[in-house]
Amino acid sequence: MAGFNESNTVQRPILDLLVGAGWKHIPGYQLDRHTEDVLIEADLLTALARLNPAVAEAPERAAELLSPLRSLMLSAREDGLVPTNQHFLEWLRGQKTHRFTGRDVFDPVQLIDFTNPAANILVVSDEVTFGTQGHFCRFDLVLFVNGIPLVVIETKTRLDARITWLKAAHEIHTIYEPGWAEFFVPNAFSVATDGKDFHYGAAGQDIESWGVWGNTEEEILPAGWPRVKRSVELLLNPETVLSVVADFTVFELKAKHSGVPRLNKIVPRYPQVEAVRAIHTRALHSTKRQGLIHHTQGSGKTLAMLFAAVKLVNEPRLKNPSIVLIADRVQLVTQMYRQFLRAGMPSLEAPENAADLRRILGEDRRGIIFTTVHKFKNAGVLNTRENIIVLVDEAHRTQEGQLGKFLRAAFPNARFFGFTGTPIADEDRNTYELFGDPDDPNHAMNTYDSDRSIADGTTVPMHVSPRLVDFHIRKTDLDKAFDELAAEEGLTEDEQEYVAAKATDTRTFFANLERVEKVCADIIDHFYSIIDPLGMKAQVVAYDRALCVAYQEELARQLKARAGGGTPDEAVIVMSVQSKDEPGWQEHKLTDLGEENILNRFRQLGDPLKFIVVTAKLGTGFDAPIEGVMYLDKPMKLHTLYQTITRTNRNWKNPLTGQEKRYGLIVDYVGLGDGFARAMSPANPEHARKEIEIGSLLEQFEIEIANVLDRFAGIDRNNTGFEALQAAHDRLPDDKALERFAAQYGMLQGIWEAAYPDLRLENHRSDYKWLSKVYASVAPADDTRDLLWHRLGAKTLELVHGHIGEVTVRDTGVDVVIADEGTIKRLIEAGVIDPDAGSGETQVTTAAEVVDNIASRLRKRLEGTNGDHPVYKTLSERLERLRERQLAKAQESVDFLRDLLDLARDVAAAEKAEDESGVPGLDLLPDPNTGALTQIFEEYRPEGVPVIVGKVVADIDAIVKEVRWDGWNNTKEGDKAVRIAIRKVLVRYGLPASGDLFDHAYAYVSENY
Repeated sequence: MAGFNESNTVQRPILDLLVGAGWKHIPGYQLDRHTEDVLIEADLLTALARLNPAVAEAPERAAELLSPLRSLMLSAREDGLVPTNQHFLEWLRGQKTHRFTGRDVFDPVQLIDFTNPAANILVVSDEVTFGTQGHFCRFDLVLFVNGIPLVVIETKTRLDARITWLKAAHEIHTIYEPGWAEFFVPNAFSVATDGKDFHYGAAGQDIESWGVWGNTEEEILPAGWPRVKRSVELLLNPETVLSVVADFTVFELKAKHSGVPRLNKIVPRYPQVEAVRAIHTRALHSTKRQGLIHHTQGSGKTLAMLFAAVKLVNEPRLKNPSIVLIADRVQLVTQMYRQFLRAGMPSLEAPENAADLRRILGEDRRGIIFTTVHKFKNAGVLNTRENIIVLVDEAHRTQEGQLGKFLRAAFPNARFFGFTGTPIADEDRNTYELFGDPDDPNHAMNTYDSDRSIADGTTVPMHVSPRLVDFHIRKTDLDKAFDELAAEEGLTEDEQEYVAAKATDTRTFFANLERVEKVCADIIDHFYSIIDPLGMKAQVVAYDRALCVAYQEELARQLKARAGGGTPDEAVIVMSVQSKDEPGWQEHKLTDLGEENILNRFRQLGDPLKFIVVTAKLGTGFDAPIEGVMYLDKPMKLHTLYQTITRTNRNWKNPLTGQEKRYGLIVDYVGLGDGFARAMSPANPEHARKEIEIGSLLEQFEIEIANVLDRFAGIDRNNTGFEALQAAHDRLPDDKALERFAAQYGMLQGIWEAAYPDLRLENHRSDYKWLSKVYASVAPADDTRDLLWHRLGAKTLELVHGHIGEVTVRDTGVDVVIADEGTIKRLIEAGVIDPDAGSGETQVTTAAEVVDNIASRLRKRLEGTNGDHPVYKTLSERLERLRERQLAKAQESVDFLRDLLDLARDVAAAEKAEDESGVPGLDLLPDPNTGALTQIFEEYRPEGVPVIVGKVVADIDAIVKEVRWDGWNNTKEGDKAVRIAIRKVLVRYGLPASGDLFDHAYAYVSENY
């Protein structure tokens, strides 16, 4: 009895699956070909006669095509496999023509029927021998379409753990392709499997970037035969294989480790195929006109857009469409345009400015157009065709605002598709609502989240290593020094308050020179002990641009000292620098070409540029797989944090040592804590957005602006010079008139802010802008405060920094996984992330409520000359509170990252036990006769807190007692009654009846009772 082997445990089961998918099995030794032939020429001749009328008319003409195809395959050794493969793809796609004997025209040549895959001659063959006497190889499985070998499959046994798919891939990539390149000239892609793992790659593609295949709508399968089986079923069916050839293959000239550009063949990943198919179907839908693609950062969204654009621009049913690709930054547009250009895309346009864009669209240009969303400002209607399709990159960033509205107004009948790695859903913005369709699962046509991407190996996990940055303040000495400064300068109490407030900003601590020095020392120590030996590089994210300069200078100083007399490694700043900025910053100003050269150096292994220092740049669209660590010293949150840290999640392999990046590392000097969990949390498409009765509000605005303009009747508002401004001042002769005008303008300003970005405001923009200028010219300006800080700011900060004791940077010893293939699932199961948070009915704010809120703000602003400012505290007290808050936050970060999941599971278990055990668990709940807010207040209230605060707390808890009936918040009447009661409490104590305080009070009542 035969034992288990490669053939009967892997190769034969795959062969059976392929036969079941529609491939006809013919053993290799029975194929109608010689071993030195790449093609099954009899099958190809049959297909040529069926697919080409000129050949059908005279079958002997088919032989005329074999000669150029044979010559092309033989040229692979001289011209290179990948370039020759690219040329052969033109034949496969029907892009070549031939002048047959007896005909006066050049006829297009079709080798494959892409419209009806089953109509082709589909063959799977095993043990296929290729080569000449003394130099031949044998392929385990080959898929032929019309006699053309499109897929080579190399199998290995799953009985020997030492032999994996990598050995099979290595044989294809390093032995078969260079040794028998002719056979791979027509190749679509190759497959390597050991029965446990399944990977595929294009001709010439490095093995570390070979992909896996799956389905985003199915569970992630672990390694094993079930996953291999499903991959075969999904990828190696005739329809998908031919789709890869027809729609999902591009070539790109791109430099790698050596810096020498080479041609690369790119085949798709399965989420890209799914996304493009979804977009293509939706673009042809009779009524649906939009859709959202949610693919995690680093998974290839730009390539998906490229494939989609190619598919759409070549779709005859769209009748020669225009495909408009939108990004929110010029650099992103440039990157996309160059990628498309390198991929050989025809009919590309990249307008340089808004006028150029309008000209192109006015000329009804077809093809693919790259541009930024900013060029659509005040563009009006540019084109009303229905076959305009807009693909928006980073769809969460600017599309919610007025620019997004201008874009949609420019193409009233277009179809819009958004691509994002971080969809947003909160009270103000909802990417799902803007681009998604409620009929789509989770409001997205296709979703590929970070868990699946990491499981597939498309991206790597991310870890965070927190640092504790501590220091002490010599409080008594600082207060004494500050008092002496105040006395010397003759400062009033208000002036002392102003200077102290300016000096006790969070940035003060980030800018402390000793802190900068110690953090840079920690960065260098960590980098050269952990990251540099692996060949990877680092990004440093600083608090602001000034600190970018400080960090770069300190890193450069320490790198020079570390190098001794040798050539030091480099740290370079990438940030926006304007001509009006600090003179010392100008040396860091980069042109677009200069920035690109810097980034290319950073990507190169062995280049001495090891550190890039940024604050806001490179957060999106920057792809540098060699980046192994991010040193994060800037507070961030939610999607901005997620986008930033995912710069480290790209796969990378050291070409010299073979060492692979196992994860991207974030070294956290801020103490972001649960911010990482919140950043990883998927947005909830059902999150209710707050809405405002815009129509009524605009009516109110028009009434108010007409009343204000009446005061300035007869003045030429198109004149922005001194004369017109002086005429306006003449209409404001006394304090009473000024006060009245300030109140009117404040109302206009508040309504404008509330109604923005409604495009109907544009009708009033010029008048509103003129009134704003008038108001700015008459509003009281306290320039003396700015001058005071200009005079004393440096002295005060010098005092502060001079009285900050030794700074210490301590490694906590914690290395926590913040993103792996199960992170999101675990966080949801543990209750740390609530996938339903924020869902509910949209709350509509009436125009009257908005106006009332604005009026309340105006009244408060007009009370007194400066309004209520904080009671003066000593400079040291302020700094100490700030220090303690920052340190506590950092410590909490460490504790959170260490215990988060365990604690959440314990809480969930406790809740479950309480549900099961009943009464004993109720003992843990607050006293039913005293609200939780009151209990917390009584236990933790600071000394000297005003009595009125306690009264407000007690009155809100009194409301709680009255709304303890089940379902009160599920009825309009109950909800309305509670809102009115809360507003009455706030009004009673002179507090705003709407806004942040009301929202928090309502949330407390709603969520806890």
